[in-house]
This record gives sequence, C-alpha cells and structure tokens, in this order.
Amino acid sequence: MAELEVMFDGSSLTKQRSVESVSSSVFDKLTDELLIETLIRLPIKPANLCKCVSIRFRSLISTSYFVRCYLNHHQINNSFALYYQSKPTFHNMIRPSLMGIDIAFGFPIFESPGFSLSFLASSDSEQQNQETFQYLASNNGLVLCCAAMRRPIVYFVCNPLTKQWISLPPPPSNVKTVYTGFICNPQYSCNDDRKTSFKVVRIEVVKCESPRQLSGTLKLEIFCSILGKWAEEYFMSSSNLDHELFYGWNYRCPSAVVCDGLLHWDTLSNCGIFTYDPYNGECRTIELPREIRKPLWALKYCLGESAGCLRYANFSWDDTNYRVWELKNGGESEWLLLHEVHLDEMKSTVETINKDCMGLLSPHPLDQDVVFFWCRSSCRIVEYNMRNKILKLPCFLRDMKIISLLSPMFFPFVLPCWPTTVPLIKQHDLS
Repeated sequence: MAELEVMFDGSSLTKQRSVESVSSSVFDKLTDELLIETLIRLPIKPANLCKCVSIRFRSLISTSYFVRCYLNHHQINNSFALYYQSKPTFHNMIRPSLMGIDIAFGFPIFESPGFSLSFLASSDSEQQNQETFQYLASNNGLVLCCAAMRRPIVYFVCNPLTKQWISLPPPPSNVKTVYTGFICNPQYSCNDDRKTSFKVVRIEVVKCESPRQLSGTLKLEIFCSILGKWAEEYFMSSSNLDHELFYGWNYRCPSAVVCDGLLHWDTLSNCGIFTYDPYNGECRTIELPREIRKPLWALKYCLGESAGCLRYANFSWDDTNYRVWELKNGGESEWLLLHEVHLDEMKSTVETINKDCMGLLSPHPLDQDVVFFWCRSSCRIVEYNMRNKILKLPCFLRDMKIISLLSPMFFPFVLPCWPTTVPLIKQHDLS
C-alpha cells in the first residue's frame, strides 16, 4: 500500500515505469480478490489512475464488482467544493470579463487545475482566445457548462476529476436568457450494459410587458444523452399562477436544484418553486409557506439540497430572523420549519463579519446543520452552524475573498465516491 501511494504522487514517465515493474514483480503474485482488497483502500484519484498500470488492473477496476466494493468501503463521503461566480452574468450583457469562475474547497483533491474548468479551453481546438466557460450546474460528479459567448451557444458536459468532456449539439432555439437544469444518472462500470445518462433542460425567460400577456403554455427544451438530441415539451399550466413563474430573470438561481430525481427552480415569482420530473415529463408548482414568501427585490433567500432533502432559507426584514425550512413527504407542499434565529442570537468567531451585510448562498450539501452565507463587508464566504448558532469562516485550504457588488452565484459540487464516466453521445443532424 505504501508503495502505491508513493507511485501515484506524480505522472512522470519514470514513475510510470516503476509502477509497471512493481506491478509485474509483486502484484502479479496476488489473487484478484487480494488485489481488489488493496486497491479499494486508495483515495479516489490514485485508484482511478491505477487503470493505467496494466491490462489486468484496468480489467479489474472496470468491473461492477470492484466499484461495489469500493463504494462499500468508502460509504461516508464528505468531499465537496464550492464553485462561485463572483461577478454575475446578466442575460442582456454577457461579457467574458464578467464570467470568471473560481472554486473554494476544503479537500486536497480539488487542488487539481481541472476543477477550474481550464482543461476545457486547452482541449477544445476551436478555442484560440482563452474563452471563459460559464459554470451552470452539476450532479453526481458531472458538470454542465457553456461557452456563452458563442452563437449558437455551445454546452459542455465534463468530469473535472478525470477531465473527460463532450460537447452537445446546438439547442433548438438560440435564446440565451434561460433557466437551466441538469441531472445525471450514473453507471460506474464500463462493463455494465447500462451506461451513464444525463438530461439538460432549458426554460426560456418570457419577455413581455405584463404577466397578463403570458401564455398558459410553457415550452421546455430537453437534451437526452441516450437519444443524442434535443426535444421540445410543452407544459399546460394547471393554475393561473404557474405560467408566471418564469416571468422575470433571477440571476442568482438560473440553475435547478436537483433533489430526489427532480429539478427545482426558484424564480422571482411569489407563486412558488417550479418542479419538473425529467423522467416522467411531469411539471408542477410547490407553493411556498406564507411566512417565507418574498418580495421581488428581496435577496436574502436561497433554495438548495442538503443530504437528500430540499431546503429553503430566507431572512425576514420584519423581525430580522433567519429561517430554514425543509420540504416534507416526498415533495408535496408541506414545509417543516427546522431553524429560526434572530440576527442578534448569531454568535460570530470573526470580528470582520458584519451580520447586517450577510446574504444567504446555499445549505451545506452534506452537513445538515450548516448554511453558507456571503458577507459583503468582508467579501468572504461564511459558515453558520444551526446547532450552536455560531458564524465562522469555513475550513478551506485557502482564504477565499470574493469581491462582488451583488451576491455571487454559488454552486455546491459534491465529489462522488467513484468517478462518473462521461457518456458518448450520437451526434444527430437537427436540420
């Protein structure tokens, strides 16, 4: 085991040859069962790199049996990172200088330059001007991003750990002001007949002078990796309020929150949360409790997923209280109030944190007690623990200072226990 850890701390040719020599002299003497028991104890990145050691290693690691053993051994996964866009991209003035994506992380594995999405620019032969890629969403280890300055817009799906990527065919319409959804159904073994699949959903922001001019029909553009092409679906509003959900652009929440296999959008409307089932093609609206319905100008709210549950947090200007709610019973419109705290009750361990200048970002994707804030006065991400009511700076590997006039766009990224393969797609002529 110690020899393996040393061998995979770099990628030079000399180390690769030492891997081969050790493999042939030592590991060939081990049975498949013993070799698997050894390899599953490696961290995710070196374990995946072991595919390059020999044909035998690659064959074993690619089996569904190995992946099941690896996942069982690493049952508890708390590796996550936080992508953020410090300067928001407005739908009517997209400029490359406004689309810088950075990452805050608490685990050494995210030190890889690939997590900045820089590998996309070097991989794409069309990129001659170091174009910035806009992060849109992530699910089960894959990331959806786009080259927003191109016309027509180009979407990419990639794995920042393995640096695998594919580009998607152009969407049916060239509308750039859209809410986006991305959901991935991973299959980890390349020997499995079932392959990883994903869907991308686009919902156009309707442009009209008044909600009264809106149609009762909502159009969704959906890309399916299995079919390899885009399709259009039309949703007929079941109430007079549904079609108003996408009247207006919420730059802080343009991407759907994935929870329990469903896509959830938090729009500027007071009507509620728009939910779409990408596998059954069903849409509906989840009403917000009256206590947390927000005016259009309010910025202190957030929608997110934490340990498999959909959560909504907001700040009330009337009583200066923060509240966190959780959706109950599989997604019906029933909310449970988890936490309520007055601004003065929040204890800070950092003097530079001004509680009056904080904006909600997202619930922690893994720790159900933690909510993230962005403090405008100190330009830093802040972590709040609902259990002990303490505000502190997160334990990131580097100090993250975010300079932004408005609240930054914020994308939690959870690294799965085993890398998700980016599926190949069939390119169809859509003409």
